[in-house]
Amino acid sequence: MIAFRESPALTLGMEIEFQVLRAEDLSLAPGGPLLLAEARKVPELAEWVRPEFIRSMLEIVTPVCQGVAEAEAWLRENLSRLFKMAEVRGYRLLAASLHPFSRAAEQRVWEDPRYESLREELQLVGRRFISQGLHIHLGMPSAEEALRAYRWFRLYTPVFLALTTSSPFYEGEFTGFYSYRSKLFEALPLAGYPRDFPSYADFSALVEELLGLGIINHPRDLWWDVRPHPLFGTLELRVCDLPSRFSEILAVAALARALARTVLSEKAEPPEVPMEILRYNKWQAARHGLEGFFVDPLTRRKNTFREFFREFLFRCAGALAETGERPYVLALERVVEEGTSAHRQINLYAETQDFRRVIESLLEGFWS
Repeated sequence: MIAFRESPALTLGMEIEFQVLRAEDLSLAPGGPLLLAEARKVPELAEWVRPEFIRSMLEIVTPVCQGVAEAEAWLRENLSRLFKMAEVRGYRLLAASLHPFSRAAEQRVWEDPRYESLREELQLVGRRFISQGLHIHLGMPSAEEALRAYRWFRLYTPVFLALTTSSPFYEGEFTGFYSYRSKLFEALPLAGYPRDFPSYADFSALVEELLGLGIINHPRDLWWDVRPHPLFGTLELRVCDLPSRFSEILAVAALARALARTVLSEKAEPPEVPMEILRYNKWQAARHGLEGFFVDPLTRRKNTFREFFREFLFRCAGALAETGERPYVLALERVVEEGTSAHRQINLYAETQDFRRVIESLLEGFWS
């Protein structure tokens, strides 16, 4: 059995992957190693800034937080430090899941044996994979509770995707998707929509078999949209695009905590839903965003994600009241009314035909 490190219930950790841009032309720049080296000289950042797959990416991770307010305070202070440090050195850090015009073939892998091995194995798929995301860790008090939360979350991952889409353009082309990142990610091995497991023992048995066969080297090599994380003792939500506004990042974390609190307190088992329906829901989120259709796994009613959000929020209302995090979710209510980062990018490009103006708008609006 894969040991599960139990954690205090619903503690919060966040991983935020930023694009590294040249300040002068806002293209992707291989400045990650330089910025990481500088961050390691700053005591407040040294432990929390990490490399990622390509050099034009940089990740910041939070400490374990008791809730969204604690994460907000930590991120406000340390993202401000990181942004200023980048600007002094001629870079900007962009919150979005795909750069709209830089070429994937021009990006360089971080000099790390694991990343270089991945690039060699993945070939063209790996060379195209230049996306960024938001990962949310929720503390789970036991392996079985983590598995129950996982089984519920896998039904609703398309909702979180629809609320966060930020990758409509790729290499200068409108892809027709609100989240093209999610389609790039699904080309990777062991990625995408995960299967169901009746129990943690079933999940553990699969992981042990994959480890034994050398298919994976670590449970983290399962790049699913949501997964139990035995080493951290968390449930990790990985499906989200990276919102381009700080308030929306916090709102997604608050909603995820509320859903976890709700399903753990209800102690009910989720319904069986055909994988074809689940994949349809995710396709709709990626392709059409909030205008896409979602088949409710409980009622089988089919509504747009905009329409379903009200029902979803109502289900989580009690948990949001208990945590005091209801005000954070106001940012997602605005998203449902006005659109995600992807909507803003599409509309501004249609108006200006200028990708740099689109990026400038995202950079200017991060703290709004």
